[in-house]
Amino acid sequence: MRRLTTSALMFVSVLGLVVTGAFAQSTDDPGPIVVADIQGPLDQRGLDFLTETVQTPDIQLVILQVNQPGIASGDPTELYEAILASATPIAAWVGPIGSSTQGGAAQILRFAHVTSAAPDVTIGKLQPVVCCEDSSLPTGLRNIDPALDAGSVRVTEPIADLIDSVDATIGEFMGRLDGLTVETVAGPVTLETAELVEVDGSMVNVASVEIRFVKPGLTSRFLRLATRPEATLFFLVIGLSSVAFEFYAAGVGITAGVASLALFLAGYGLAVLPMNWFGVAAVLGGLALYTADFQRSSLGPFTALGTVLLFFGGANWVRSDQFGPQWWAVLLTVLAALFFFAVALTTVGRSRFATVTIGREHLIGKVGEALSAFDPDGMIDLDGAKWRATATRAANIVPGERLVVEAVTGVVLDVSPVDR
Repeated sequence: MRRLTTSALMFVSVLGLVVTGAFAQSTDDPGPIVVADIQGPLDQRGLDFLTETVQTPDIQLVILQVNQPGIASGDPTELYEAILASATPIAAWVGPIGSSTQGGAAQILRFAHVTSAAPDVTIGKLQPVVCCEDSSLPTGLRNIDPALDAGSVRVTEPIADLIDSVDATIGEFMGRLDGLTVETVAGPVTLETAELVEVDGSMVNVASVEIRFVKPGLTSRFLRLATRPEATLFFLVIGLSSVAFEFYAAGVGITAGVASLALFLAGYGLAVLPMNWFGVAAVLGGLALYTADFQRSSLGPFTALGTVLLFFGGANWVRSDQFGPQWWAVLLTVLAALFFFAVALTTVGRSRFATVTIGREHLIGKVGEALSAFDPDGMIDLDGAKWRATATRAANIVPGERLVVEAVTGVVLDVSPVDR
């Protein structure tokens, strides 16, 4: 009995040592590092993602990669307050090399415990916080130079109350943070982020803890495809051009799905971006002029004016000094629309309506005279005979106008004006 009791006591002692050791090991584990990666102007979905990342439990450090041109819409107050109230150190790194951040996105630097930037990044235009809105800020941890509210600075070295260090990569920044003690609302936290190991005879810093790169959810990433101004312009032009294709050249099919998807994304972009509605009206007017010239089966002054309106509207797409569409992206979108209406849509339309009926091929190419106005159907005199005709690719045909036969469908001639 005594031997059994002694064995039981030894077992309990060993078990206690194992549990204590395991607890000590888990206590000593500094925890993983979470890196938030989000691109493009921030909207409320993007702000919510960053706030949730800052509030992630059981981690050692959060690094916010700041390279957004600004905040297009939404309220960033909850994000700023979450950073200030975080017991976990929050670091902000502006990069990669040559990028820029402005407005409310750059204001994250005011609240972060530790900041860094890659060489040659541009930081500035801190006001307005949310594009085209008056917003107030909580009191931050740094007193950033008020000159940056309207101006900007290119980072080449650390800047007091703005950038603590200059690091070319986020990995280099994490290595620099190792051993740093950061003051949070819960007290000082000493970071353990890297360790020295020998690689090919040289000592290099490698991550000593788990690194988690997190992105917004799939739905948010899909919707945020349209948060860049040039992307919203592209989706709107593609969507409306596809609608014209379906209406004039083909039945409902794949193109209708493309149009629906593009217009859905364009609608999201129009809802979250600070739109210049005069620019939007100019783009819509340009597409309308393209359609009018397509109906007339000609490339005339409407096409030229439509091209000018498209580029003007695209270049003035948003009301923002912090971010706007890239001029080259606007130009490519305009050229794509011009090619689509002038070449692709015209070619496909002609091929669809050029269904030849056996026995009447000799009529194709002949010129007759309109006997009535077309809307789009009417009557035509062809070699002294009256024929029913339709003009689906031209408008405003009046009696006496010369028409050429493009195709024959049954006993109906497909015609278009000769002199347009």
